[in-house]
Amino acid sequence: MNLSVGDKIYVTDERLEGVLISFTKISVTIECPDGFEYTFPLDKVYKITEEGKVESKPQEQSHSQTSSKKSIDSSSTSVQLLFNSKNITVDLHLEVLVPQEYQRYTDLEALELQLGAVRELIREANRQRIRKFVIVHGVGKGKLRREIRRLLTDSYPEIEFLDGNYQKYGGGATELIIHQFD
Repeated sequence: MNLSVGDKIYVTDERLEGVLISFTKISVTIECPDGFEYTFPLDKVYKITEEGKVESKPQEQSHSQTSSKKSIDSSSTSVQLLFNSKNITVDLHLEVLVPQEYQRYTDLEALELQLGAVRELIREANRQRIRKFVIVHGVGKGKLRREIRRLLTDSYPEIEFLDGNYQKYGGGATELIIHQFD
């Protein structure tokens, strides 16, 4: 992602937009419409193009040779999910799941899409016998986190879940461990 002072920026965890006023290799500082300045880690922000679309970040490349793509269909939108064989982390932020269309979803539609992605991740993990992975949901107001945990408790008793690494995800992730495959 190429950044320049003056670019319009979207912050994933905060659902916040602002204008880039400075940046380093690891963080950006933006000024929001209310006049306040905020600094965020670089991996939590996206550039908004002149057309008003969120620019996709390049996927981190793994040195693993085994990967498989899986599409899910929810609300007639195809979502790409990538499983790598080592250190699996899946980001459920809308701007990552559906980068070109994320702004057209209501909060309820977004939640349903994200929960559908979780269900599909679990199916794919079962199919590939992947025992452990991390879902990044962000901190926000905690609704997605609560709904994911409710889904896991109600529908997947064979899956243990716990908070993701706090140093790495800052409370915005859940680690899943599958104890019994279908």
